[in-house]
Amino acid sequence: MDPEILKRDIFPYLGKKRKEVILRAEIGEDSAVLDFDGELAVFSVDPITGAGENVGYFAVNVSINDVVTNGAEPLALMISALLPEKMKEEEIVSLMKEIHKTASSFGVEVVGGHTEVTKGLVFPILTTFAIGKVSKDKLLTSSSSSPGDTIIITKGVGIEGTAILASTFSSELEKIYGKDFVERAKEYLYRISVVKEALLVRDYASSMHDATEGGIYGAIYELSYASGLGFIIYEDSIPIPPETKKICEYFHINPYFLISSGTLIITTPHREEVLNILKNNNIEAWPVGVMIEGDMRIKRGDREFPFVPQTRDELWKILERG
Repeated sequence: MDPEILKRDIFPYLGKKRKEVILRAEIGEDSAVLDFDGELAVFSVDPITGAGENVGYFAVNVSINDVVTNGAEPLALMISALLPEKMKEEEIVSLMKEIHKTASSFGVEVVGGHTEVTKGLVFPILTTFAIGKVSKDKLLTSSSSSPGDTIIITKGVGIEGTAILASTFSSELEKIYGKDFVERAKEYLYRISVVKEALLVRDYASSMHDATEGGIYGAIYELSYASGLGFIIYEDSIPIPPETKKICEYFHINPYFLISSGTLIITTPHREEVLNILKNNNIEAWPVGVMIEGDMRIKRGDREFPFVPQTRDELWKILERG
C-alpha cells in the first residue's frame, strides 16, 4: 500500500498506546519492540503468498530476517497455516519438516500458532510471527540512520524474485536459457537469509533492513522515509547477478524493484569496518550510496535523477500476467 494511504486509513486505528511499546507501527519499520523491565522483545509478522514451492523455508526466513535487522537474537516462531482442502497428509508433513529443519538451523523453536483447512486455496498460505530479544543498547531501528552514513548492500539484487520466477516459469525459461541456467537461478533460494551478516555487523550499523517486497530500492526508500533523510544512490555500483539480469531482461522488469530477501541493506558511519567484517566472512558486499539531508536521488554515470518510489513489486506484474 502507498505510505500515505497507510498513514491515513490504517495507522489512526491501532488500539490504545502502551508505555511498554518503544517501537510501534511506522512506515519502514518491519518489527515492533516492547520493553519488559529492561529486556527488549522484538516481534515481526509476515505472510508468504507469492511462492508455491519451498513455502516453509521462505516463511521461516523472512520473519527471522526482520528481527535480526533490529539487532535481535531470534528465539521463537508462531505460525498460522491456512491449508488447501486438497492438500494431502504427506504434503502437510513435508511442509512441517521443512519448517522444522529451517527453524532448527537458526536455533529457533516453533512455539504455537493456528492451523486450518481453508476453502478456495490452491497453495498453502503461511503467516509467521517471529520473536527475538535484544538489549537496549543494541537495538537498531529503520529511523536511526544519520546524514553521511554509507549505504552498503550484501549479495546483490533481486535474490528472492530470481528464485521464485525460475521455479514458477522453469519450462519457459529453460527453452530460452537452458536447464543449467534455470537450476542456478533456483539455487538463489538458499541465499535469502540475512541472519549471519546482520549479527556480524550489528555493532557497527546505524540501521539495517532486509530488501523484501519492493526490492533494494524499496528497502532504501523505507529507511529514508523512516529516518526523514534523503539519499544518493550510485546505480552503476550496484551488482546485478547474471541470472537475475537475464531473467529481468526476459520479463522486462526492473531488478532494483524486484523482491530481494537475502539482500541486507546496511547504513553505517563505519564503512571500512563493515566491509572488512563481511569480506573476512566470505559475504559479498558493496557500498552503493550515502544518506543525506535533502531529497532522494539516483546517479547514473554523470547524471542525477530524482528517485521515484514504486509501491508495487515487479514480481507481481509477472505472476498476475500468468
